[in-house]
Amino acid sequence: MKIFINAKRNVKTALLAFSLLCGVNALPALAGWEVNFIDKFSGTSVDWDNWNAQIDANFNNEVQCYTDDDSSLDKNFDVSNGTLKIIARKKQVSCVGLNNQSRAWTSGRINGKDKREFLYGRIEARIRFHDLAAGTWPAFWMLENRIAESPRKNDNDFSHWPNPGAGEIDVWEWFANNPNSYITNFFNTGGASCGSEFRHNYPNGSSEVQNWHDYAIEWDENRIAFYMDDTLVIEHNIAACPQYKEPMFVLLNVAMGGNLGGAIDPNLNKATMEVDYLAHCTATNQNNATRCNESTPTAYADDDNDGVANENDLCPNTPAGATVDVNGCAIDASNVAPEVSVLIKQNNLVVSTIDISAGVVEIIATATDENIDDQHSYSWIIGGAIPSPTIDAGTVTFDPISLVQGSSHKIDVTAIDNGEPVLTATTSIQFSVIDNQATPPTEVTPNDDSSSKNSGTFFALTVFMLGLVLYRRKVIA
Repeated sequence: MKIFINAKRNVKTALLAFSLLCGVNALPALAGWEVNFIDKFSGTSVDWDNWNAQIDANFNNEVQCYTDDDSSLDKNFDVSNGTLKIIARKKQVSCVGLNNQSRAWTSGRINGKDKREFLYGRIEARIRFHDLAAGTWPAFWMLENRIAESPRKNDNDFSHWPNPGAGEIDVWEWFANNPNSYITNFFNTGGASCGSEFRHNYPNGSSEVQNWHDYAIEWDENRIAFYMDDTLVIEHNIAACPQYKEPMFVLLNVAMGGNLGGAIDPNLNKATMEVDYLAHCTATNQNNATRCNESTPTAYADDDNDGVANENDLCPNTPAGATVDVNGCAIDASNVAPEVSVLIKQNNLVVSTIDISAGVVEIIATATDENIDDQHSYSWIIGGAIPSPTIDAGTVTFDPISLVQGSSHKIDVTAIDNGEPVLTATTSIQFSVIDNQATPPTEVTPNDDSSSKNSGTFFALTVFMLGLVLYRRKVIA
Protein backbone atom coordinates (compact mmCIF):
# COMPACT_ATOMS: atom_id res chain seq x y z
CA MET A 1 0.00 0.00 0.00
CA LYS A 2 2.90 2.36 0.61
CA ILE A 3 3.92 1.84 -3.01
CA PHE A 4 0.37 2.73 -4.05
CA ILE A 5 0.41 5.89 -1.93
CA ASN A 6 3.72 7.00 -3.39
CA ALA A 7 2.45 6.25 -6.90
CA LYS A 8 -0.65 8.28 -6.22
CA ARG A 9 1.46 11.20 -5.07
CA ASN A 10 3.74 10.86 -8.12
CA VAL A 11 0.67 11.04 -10.39
CA LYS A 12 -0.49 14.19 -8.60
CA THR A 13 2.99 15.67 -8.91
CA ALA A 14 3.03 14.93 -12.63
CA LEU A 15 -0.43 16.47 -13.06
CA LEU A 16 0.71 19.55 -11.18
CA ALA A 17 3.78 19.91 -13.43
CA PHE A 18 1.66 19.38 -16.51
CA SER A 19 -0.84 22.03 -15.41
CA LEU A 20 1.97 24.52 -14.84
CA LEU A 21 3.43 23.84 -18.29
CA CYS A 22 0.02 24.31 -19.86
CA GLY A 23 -0.58 27.57 -18.03
CA VAL A 24 -3.67 26.39 -16.12
CA ASN A 25 -4.39 26.85 -12.45
CA ALA A 26 -2.38 24.54 -10.18
CA LEU A 27 -4.13 21.78 -8.25
CA PRO A 28 -4.65 22.45 -4.53
CA ALA A 29 -2.09 21.03 -2.11
CA LEU A 30 -2.71 17.54 -0.77
CA ALA A 31 -4.66 17.65 2.49
CA GLY A 32 -3.09 16.29 5.66
CA TRP A 33 -4.35 15.75 9.18
CA GLU A 34 -3.96 17.63 12.45
CA VAL A 35 -4.86 16.37 15.92
CA ASN A 36 -7.87 17.93 17.61
CA PHE A 37 -8.04 15.37 20.42
CA ILE A 38 -5.83 12.55 21.60
CA ASP A 39 -5.84 10.41 24.75
CA LYS A 40 -2.37 8.91 25.15
CA PHE A 41 -3.31 7.08 28.38
CA SER A 42 -0.20 8.48 30.00
CA GLY A 43 -1.54 8.77 33.56
CA THR A 44 -2.27 6.23 36.27
CA SER A 45 -6.05 5.96 35.86
CA VAL A 46 -8.75 6.53 33.28
CA ASP A 47 -9.28 10.24 32.53
CA TRP A 48 -12.98 10.45 33.34
CA ASP A 49 -13.12 13.91 31.75
CA ASN A 50 -12.86 12.02 28.45
CA TRP A 51 -14.75 8.80 29.20
CA ASN A 52 -17.84 7.30 30.87
CA ALA A 53 -17.97 3.79 32.33
CA GLN A 54 -21.16 2.28 30.89
CA ILE A 55 -21.91 -0.12 33.74
CA ASP A 56 -25.57 -0.67 32.78
CA ALA A 57 -24.81 -2.06 29.29
CA ASN A 58 -26.48 -5.44 28.78
CA PHE A 59 -26.68 -6.61 25.16
CA ASN A 60 -26.33 -9.59 22.81
CA ASN A 61 -26.69 -12.25 25.55
CA GLU A 62 -23.22 -11.44 26.85
CA VAL A 63 -22.26 -12.78 30.28
CA GLN A 64 -20.05 -10.03 31.73
CA CYS A 65 -20.79 -7.36 34.34
CA TYR A 66 -19.30 -4.01 33.29
CA THR A 67 -17.72 -1.98 36.11
CA ASP A 68 -15.94 1.34 36.60
CA ASP A 69 -13.14 -0.25 38.64
CA ASP A 70 -9.76 1.29 37.84
CA SER A 71 -8.14 0.98 41.27
CA SER A 72 -8.75 -2.36 43.05
CA LEU A 73 -6.61 -5.50 42.78
CA ASP A 74 -9.23 -6.96 40.42
CA LYS A 75 -9.69 -3.74 38.42
CA ASN A 76 -11.12 -3.86 34.92
CA PHE A 77 -9.28 -0.70 33.76
CA ASP A 78 -5.52 -0.44 34.17
CA VAL A 79 -3.74 2.68 32.91
CA SER A 80 0.01 2.16 33.20
CA ASN A 81 3.17 2.40 31.12
CA GLY A 82 1.43 4.65 28.60
CA THR A 83 -1.43 2.32 27.67
CA LEU A 84 -4.98 1.48 28.72
CA LYS A 85 -5.69 -2.15 29.51
CA ILE A 86 -9.37 -3.21 29.55
CA ILE A 87 -9.35 -6.50 31.46
CA ALA A 88 -12.15 -9.07 31.55
CA ARG A 89 -11.90 -11.28 34.64
CA LYS A 90 -13.58 -14.57 35.54
CA LYS A 91 -15.19 -13.55 38.80
CA GLN A 92 -18.64 -14.22 40.28
CA VAL A 93 -20.26 -10.91 41.25
CA SER A 94 -23.57 -9.31 42.08
CA CYS A 95 -23.64 -6.74 39.27
CA VAL A 96 -24.47 -3.24 40.54
CA GLY A 97 -25.19 -1.83 37.08
CA LEU A 98 -27.66 -4.64 36.32
CA ASN A 99 -29.78 -4.47 39.48
CA ASN A 100 -27.52 -6.94 41.29
CA GLN A 101 -27.87 -9.76 38.76
CA SER A 102 -25.39 -12.57 39.30
CA ARG A 103 -22.63 -12.58 36.66
CA ALA A 104 -19.63 -14.89 36.24
CA TRP A 105 -17.32 -12.33 34.58
CA THR A 106 -16.43 -8.65 35.06
CA SER A 107 -15.13 -6.37 32.32
CA GLY A 108 -14.91 -2.76 31.13
CA ARG A 109 -16.82 -0.65 28.60
CA ILE A 110 -16.10 3.07 28.19
CA ASN A 111 -17.67 5.61 25.87
CA GLY A 112 -17.17 9.31 25.12
CA LYS A 113 -20.83 10.33 24.97
CA ASP A 114 -21.38 14.01 25.94
CA LYS A 115 -17.61 14.37 26.54
CA ARG A 116 -15.69 13.54 23.35
CA GLU A 117 -17.88 13.53 20.26
CA PHE A 118 -16.63 13.90 16.70
CA LEU A 119 -18.17 14.98 13.41
CA TYR A 120 -16.05 13.89 10.42
CA GLY A 121 -12.29 13.58 10.17
CA ARG A 122 -10.02 10.62 10.97
CA ILE A 123 -10.55 8.57 14.13
CA GLU A 124 -7.68 6.21 14.92
CA ALA A 125 -6.60 3.88 17.73
CA ARG A 126 -3.57 1.62 18.21
CA ILE A 127 -4.72 -1.68 19.69
CA ARG A 128 -3.64 -5.21 20.44
CA PHE A 129 -5.52 -8.08 22.08
CA HIS A 130 -3.55 -10.41 24.32
CA ASP A 131 -5.59 -13.61 24.17
CA LEU A 132 -6.72 -16.17 21.58
CA ALA A 133 -8.88 -18.38 23.83
CA ALA A 134 -12.52 -18.86 22.78
CA GLY A 135 -15.32 -16.64 24.06
CA THR A 136 -13.83 -13.13 23.86
CA TRP A 137 -15.24 -10.21 21.88
CA PRO A 138 -13.23 -6.94 22.03
CA ALA A 139 -14.26 -3.90 19.99
CA PHE A 140 -13.41 -0.33 18.93
CA TRP A 141 -16.61 1.19 17.58
CA MET A 142 -18.81 4.30 17.38
CA LEU A 143 -22.42 5.39 17.95
CA GLU A 144 -24.32 8.55 17.03
CA ASN A 145 -24.80 10.83 20.02
CA ARG A 146 -28.60 10.89 20.11
CA ILE A 147 -28.85 7.22 21.03
CA ALA A 148 -31.06 6.43 24.03
CA GLU A 149 -28.23 4.94 26.11
CA SER A 150 -26.33 6.08 29.20
CA PRO A 151 -25.16 8.54 30.11
CA ARG A 152 -28.53 10.25 29.59
CA LYS A 153 -28.67 14.05 29.71
CA ASN A 154 -31.99 14.23 27.82
CA ASP A 155 -30.24 16.45 25.26
CA ASN A 156 -32.39 14.98 22.49
CA ASP A 157 -30.87 11.52 23.06
CA PHE A 158 -34.11 9.63 22.44
CA SER A 159 -33.24 7.76 19.21
CA HIS A 160 -33.10 3.98 19.23
CA TRP A 161 -30.54 1.80 17.49
CA PRO A 162 -30.06 1.69 14.55
CA ASN A 163 -32.23 4.64 13.49
CA PRO A 164 -30.78 8.02 12.41
CA GLY A 165 -29.29 9.62 15.51
CA ALA A 166 -28.37 6.16 16.82
CA GLY A 167 -26.40 4.68 13.90
CA GLU A 168 -23.40 2.43 14.54
CA ILE A 169 -19.99 2.01 12.91
CA ASP A 170 -17.68 -0.84 13.94
CA VAL A 171 -14.10 0.19 13.22
CA TRP A 172 -12.55 -3.01 14.60
CA GLU A 173 -14.47 -5.88 16.14
CA TRP A 174 -12.82 -9.24 16.72
CA PHE A 175 -14.03 -12.48 18.26
CA ALA A 176 -12.04 -15.57 19.13
CA ASN A 177 -14.49 -18.02 17.56
CA ASN A 178 -13.61 -16.63 14.09
CA PRO A 179 -10.10 -15.39 14.81
CA ASN A 180 -8.45 -15.00 11.40
CA SER A 181 -10.34 -11.82 10.50
CA TYR A 182 -11.95 -8.80 12.07
CA ILE A 183 -15.22 -7.03 11.32
CA THR A 184 -15.92 -3.56 9.97
CA ASN A 185 -19.64 -2.93 9.97
CA PHE A 186 -22.48 -0.47 9.41
CA PHE A 187 -25.86 -0.73 11.06
CA ASN A 188 -28.56 1.38 9.43
CA THR A 189 -32.16 1.58 8.32
CA GLY A 190 -31.33 3.42 5.11
CA GLY A 191 -30.85 0.50 2.74
CA ALA A 192 -27.95 -1.69 1.65
CA SER A 193 -26.24 1.19 -0.16
CA CYS A 194 -25.36 2.70 3.21
CA GLY A 195 -22.83 -0.04 3.95
CA SER A 196 -22.73 -3.50 5.44
CA GLU A 197 -20.48 -5.94 7.22
CA PHE A 198 -17.02 -6.60 5.80
CA ARG A 199 -14.51 -9.02 7.31
CA HIS A 200 -10.86 -8.23 6.73
CA ASN A 201 -8.48 -11.18 6.91
CA TYR A 202 -5.26 -10.85 8.89
CA PRO A 203 -2.38 -11.67 6.49
CA ASN A 204 -0.74 -13.98 9.03
CA GLY A 205 -3.81 -15.43 10.69
CA SER A 206 -5.22 -15.11 14.18
CA SER A 207 -1.90 -14.37 15.92
CA GLU A 208 -1.94 -10.94 14.21
CA VAL A 209 -4.49 -9.73 16.73
CA GLN A 210 -1.81 -9.99 19.42
CA ASN A 211 0.39 -7.51 17.57
CA TRP A 212 -0.01 -3.75 17.61
CA HIS A 213 -2.08 -2.42 14.71
CA ASP A 214 -3.52 0.99 13.93
CA TYR A 215 -7.23 0.83 13.11
CA ALA A 216 -8.94 3.93 11.69
CA ILE A 217 -11.75 5.43 9.68
CA GLU A 218 -11.68 8.54 7.49
CA TRP A 219 -15.13 10.08 7.39
CA ASP A 220 -16.96 12.93 5.72
CA GLU A 221 -20.57 13.51 4.70
CA ASN A 222 -20.17 11.43 1.52
CA ARG A 223 -17.66 8.70 2.36
CA ILE A 224 -16.30 6.45 5.09
CA ALA A 225 -13.04 4.53 4.52
CA PHE A 226 -11.62 1.88 6.87
CA TYR A 227 -7.89 1.41 7.38
CA MET A 228 -5.57 -1.03 9.12
CA ASP A 229 -2.12 0.52 9.42
CA ASP A 230 -1.47 1.93 5.92
CA THR A 231 -3.88 -0.42 4.17
CA LEU A 232 -7.26 0.72 2.88
CA VAL A 233 -9.56 -2.12 3.92
CA ILE A 234 -12.85 -0.94 2.39
CA GLU A 235 -14.77 2.27 1.75
CA HIS A 236 -18.44 3.17 1.40
CA ASN A 237 -20.44 5.95 -0.22
CA ILE A 238 -22.76 7.38 2.43
CA ALA A 239 -24.02 10.45 0.57
CA ALA A 240 -27.58 9.11 0.61
CA CYS A 241 -27.47 7.61 4.11
CA PRO A 242 -29.73 9.13 6.78
CA GLN A 243 -27.14 8.23 9.43
CA TYR A 244 -23.55 9.36 9.92
CA LYS A 245 -24.26 13.08 9.42
CA GLU A 246 -24.04 14.11 13.08
CA PRO A 247 -21.54 13.76 15.92
CA MET A 248 -20.53 10.28 17.06
CA PHE A 249 -18.68 9.00 20.12
CA VAL A 250 -16.17 6.17 20.50
CA LEU A 251 -16.65 3.01 22.57
CA LEU A 252 -13.93 0.59 23.74
CA ASN A 253 -14.91 -2.64 25.46
CA VAL A 254 -14.29 -6.36 25.98
CA ALA A 255 -17.44 -8.49 25.91
CA MET A 256 -17.56 -12.13 26.92
CA GLY A 257 -19.68 -14.83 25.32
CA GLY A 258 -22.91 -13.76 23.72
CA ASN A 259 -24.05 -13.83 20.10
CA LEU A 260 -20.55 -13.43 18.63
CA GLY A 261 -18.27 -14.32 21.51
CA GLY A 262 -19.82 -17.77 21.78
CA ALA A 263 -18.79 -20.44 24.27
CA ILE A 264 -16.01 -19.32 26.62
CA ASP A 265 -12.95 -21.51 27.08
CA PRO A 266 -13.40 -22.99 30.59
CA ASN A 267 -9.67 -22.57 31.24
CA LEU A 268 -9.74 -18.84 30.49
CA ASN A 269 -9.57 -16.59 33.57
CA LYS A 270 -8.56 -13.23 32.10
CA ALA A 271 -8.62 -11.46 28.72
CA THR A 272 -6.97 -8.10 27.97
CA MET A 273 -7.44 -5.47 25.27
CA GLU A 274 -4.60 -2.92 25.24
CA VAL A 275 -4.93 0.56 23.72
CA ASP A 276 -1.93 2.81 23.12
CA TYR A 277 -3.85 5.93 22.04
CA LEU A 278 -7.19 7.14 20.71
CA ALA A 279 -7.12 10.23 18.47
CA HIS A 280 -9.37 12.42 16.33
CA CYS A 281 -7.95 14.55 13.52
CA THR A 282 -9.40 17.05 11.07
CA ALA A 283 -8.21 17.74 7.54
CA THR A 284 -5.71 20.52 6.96
CA ASN A 285 -3.60 21.97 4.17
CA GLN A 286 -0.81 22.84 6.62
CA ASN A 287 0.90 19.43 6.29
CA ASN A 288 0.80 16.12 4.41
CA ALA A 289 0.29 13.84 7.44
CA THR A 290 -1.47 10.61 6.44
CA ARG A 291 -2.05 9.32 9.98
CA CYS A 292 -3.69 10.52 13.19
CA ASN A 293 -1.44 9.54 16.08
CA GLU A 294 1.05 10.82 18.63
CA SER A 295 3.34 12.08 15.85
CA THR A 296 0.67 13.99 13.92
CA PRO A 297 0.89 17.79 14.21
CA THR A 298 -1.56 19.37 16.63
CA ALA A 299 -4.00 22.09 15.57
CA TYR A 300 -2.33 25.36 16.62
CA ALA A 301 -2.83 29.01 15.80
CA ASP A 302 -0.07 31.62 15.53
CA ASP A 303 -1.11 33.36 18.72
CA ASP A 304 2.35 34.74 19.49
CA ASN A 305 2.58 36.30 16.00
CA ASP A 306 5.96 34.79 15.23
CA GLY A 307 4.82 33.62 11.80
CA VAL A 308 4.71 29.94 12.84
CA ALA A 309 1.78 27.95 14.24
CA ASN A 310 3.36 25.45 16.64
CA GLU A 311 3.32 24.06 20.17
CA ASN A 312 4.58 27.39 21.54
CA ASP A 313 1.25 28.99 20.64
CA LEU A 314 -1.92 28.90 22.62
CA CYS A 315 -4.87 26.77 21.61
CA PRO A 316 -6.43 28.24 18.45
CA ASN A 317 -7.51 31.84 19.11
CA THR A 318 -9.90 31.07 21.95
CA PRO A 319 -12.14 34.12 22.44
CA ALA A 320 -12.88 35.42 25.93
CA GLY A 321 -15.89 33.73 27.47
CA ALA A 322 -15.99 30.90 24.93
CA THR A 323 -16.96 27.37 25.95
CA VAL A 324 -13.76 25.30 25.91
CA ASP A 325 -12.69 21.67 26.17
CA VAL A 326 -10.16 20.27 28.65
CA ASN A 327 -7.31 21.60 26.49
CA GLY A 328 -8.71 25.12 26.54
CA CYS A 329 -9.80 24.93 22.89
CA ALA A 330 -13.01 26.64 21.87
CA ILE A 331 -15.93 24.29 21.24
CA ASP A 332 -18.10 24.91 18.20
CA ALA A 333 -21.11 26.77 19.61
CA SER A 334 -23.41 25.13 17.07
CA ASN A 335 -22.80 21.79 18.81
CA VAL A 336 -23.27 23.04 22.40
CA ALA A 337 -26.60 22.40 24.08
CA PRO A 338 -28.32 25.40 25.72
CA GLU A 339 -28.35 25.84 29.48
CA VAL A 340 -31.72 26.31 31.15
CA SER A 341 -32.51 27.80 34.60
CA VAL A 342 -35.84 28.13 36.43
CA LEU A 343 -37.12 30.43 39.17
CA ILE A 344 -40.40 30.97 41.05
CA LYS A 345 -42.06 34.39 41.48
CA GLN A 346 -45.04 35.38 43.64
CA ASN A 347 -46.06 39.01 44.10
CA ASN A 348 -43.07 39.90 41.86
CA LEU A 349 -40.69 38.44 44.44
CA VAL A 350 -38.42 35.46 43.83
CA VAL A 351 -39.40 32.77 46.34
CA SER A 352 -38.47 29.19 47.16
CA THR A 353 -41.80 28.24 48.77
CA ILE A 354 -45.31 29.06 47.58
CA ASP A 355 -47.86 30.75 49.87
CA ILE A 356 -51.40 29.48 49.21
CA SER A 357 -52.91 32.86 50.10
CA ALA A 358 -50.41 35.13 48.33
CA GLY A 359 -51.85 35.11 44.81
CA VAL A 360 -50.77 33.98 41.34
CA VAL A 361 -47.47 32.06 40.94
CA GLU A 362 -45.08 32.34 37.96
CA ILE A 363 -42.57 29.60 37.09
CA ILE A 364 -40.10 31.20 34.65
CA ALA A 365 -37.56 29.28 32.52
CA THR A 366 -34.62 31.03 30.85
CA ALA A 367 -32.33 29.40 28.25
CA THR A 368 -28.83 30.65 27.46
CA ASP A 369 -26.91 29.47 24.42
CA GLU A 370 -23.33 29.72 23.15
CA ASN A 371 -24.78 30.20 19.66
CA ILE A 372 -26.40 33.65 19.75
CA ASP A 373 -28.40 32.85 16.61
CA ASP A 374 -30.33 30.02 18.27
CA GLN A 375 -33.94 30.55 19.28
CA HIS A 376 -35.58 28.42 21.98
CA SER A 377 -38.90 26.73 22.62
CA TYR A 378 -39.90 25.04 25.87
CA SER A 379 -41.55 21.76 26.81
CA TRP A 380 -43.05 21.46 30.31
CA ILE A 381 -43.93 18.44 32.46
CA ILE A 382 -46.35 19.60 35.18
CA GLY A 383 -47.89 17.31 37.78
CA GLY A 384 -51.67 16.96 37.96
CA ALA A 385 -51.81 18.56 41.41
CA ILE A 386 -50.98 21.98 39.96
CA PRO A 387 -54.36 23.73 39.42
CA SER A 388 -55.18 24.84 35.84
CA PRO A 389 -51.69 25.98 34.77
CA THR A 390 -51.37 28.43 31.89
CA ILE A 391 -48.30 27.87 29.68
CA ASP A 392 -46.89 30.72 27.62
CA ALA A 393 -43.54 29.69 26.09
CA GLY A 394 -41.05 29.83 29.00
CA THR A 395 -43.57 30.83 31.70
CA VAL A 396 -46.14 28.79 33.63
CA THR A 397 -48.73 30.63 35.80
CA PHE A 398 -51.33 29.27 38.22
CA ASP A 399 -53.34 30.18 41.31
CA PRO A 400 -52.14 28.04 44.25
CA ILE A 401 -55.31 28.47 46.36
CA SER A 402 -56.30 24.80 46.03
CA LEU A 403 -52.89 23.36 46.88
CA VAL A 404 -52.47 21.46 50.13
CA GLN A 405 -50.42 23.11 52.86
CA GLY A 406 -47.19 21.17 53.48
CA SER A 407 -47.25 19.43 50.09
CA SER A 408 -44.23 19.33 47.74
CA HIS A 409 -44.23 19.56 43.94
CA LYS A 410 -41.80 19.21 41.02
CA ILE A 411 -41.92 20.75 37.54
CA ASP A 412 -39.59 19.76 34.65
CA VAL A 413 -38.78 21.98 31.68
CA THR A 414 -36.80 21.26 28.51
CA ALA A 415 -35.31 24.06 26.39
CA ILE A 416 -35.06 23.19 22.68
CA ASP A 417 -32.94 25.22 20.27
CA ASN A 418 -33.56 25.63 16.55
CA GLY A 419 -30.00 24.88 15.51
CA GLU A 420 -28.58 22.18 13.28
CA PRO A 421 -28.41 19.72 14.93
CA VAL A 422 -31.27 20.47 17.32
CA LEU A 423 -30.00 20.39 20.91
CA THR A 424 -31.92 20.35 24.18
CA ALA A 425 -31.36 20.78 27.91
CA THR A 426 -33.64 19.75 30.79
CA THR A 427 -33.83 20.90 34.39
CA SER A 428 -36.29 20.70 37.30
CA ILE A 429 -37.51 22.90 40.10
CA GLN A 430 -39.06 21.70 43.36
CA PHE A 431 -41.08 23.72 45.87
CA SER A 432 -43.20 23.26 48.99
CA VAL A 433 -46.48 24.92 49.95
CA ILE A 434 -47.25 27.03 53.05
CA ASP A 435 -50.20 29.17 54.24
CA ASN A 436 -49.11 32.28 56.13
CA GLN A 437 -52.72 33.32 56.91
CA ALA A 438 -53.60 30.15 58.77
CA THR A 439 -53.60 30.92 62.59
CA PRO A 440 -53.27 27.85 64.78
CA PRO A 441 -55.30 27.77 68.08
CA THR A 442 -53.47 28.93 71.18
CA GLU A 443 -53.43 26.40 74.01
CA VAL A 444 -53.79 27.80 77.51
CA THR A 445 -51.63 26.03 80.09
CA PRO A 446 -51.69 26.08 83.92
CA ASN A 447 -48.44 28.01 83.93
CA ASP A 448 -49.88 30.87 81.88
CA ASP A 449 -49.24 34.19 83.75
CA SER A 450 -52.58 35.77 82.82
CA SER A 451 -54.48 32.75 84.16
CA SER A 452 -52.63 32.95 87.48
CA LYS A 453 -53.38 36.65 87.83
CA ASN A 454 -57.10 36.16 87.12
CA SER A 455 -57.31 33.33 89.66
CA GLY A 456 -55.68 35.48 92.38
CA THR A 457 -58.08 38.36 91.75
CA PHE A 458 -61.11 36.05 91.96
CA PHE A 459 -59.87 34.60 95.28
CA ALA A 460 -59.32 38.03 96.85
CA LEU A 461 -62.76 39.22 95.77
CA THR A 462 -64.39 36.10 97.25
CA VAL A 463 -62.71 36.66 100.65
CA PHE A 464 -63.76 40.33 100.64
CA MET A 465 -67.41 39.48 99.95
CA LEU A 466 -67.47 36.78 102.64
CA GLY A 467 -66.05 39.23 105.21
CA LEU A 468 -68.64 41.85 104.27
CA VAL A 469 -71.49 39.37 104.79
CA LEU A 470 -70.22 38.39 108.26
CA TYR A 471 -69.85 42.07 109.25
CA ARG A 472 -73.46 42.89 108.26
CA ARG A 473 -74.75 39.90 110.26
CA LYS A 474 -72.89 41.16 113.35
CA VAL A 475 -74.37 44.68 113.07
CA ILE A 476 -77.92 43.35 112.70
CA ALA A 477 -77.51 41.12 115.74
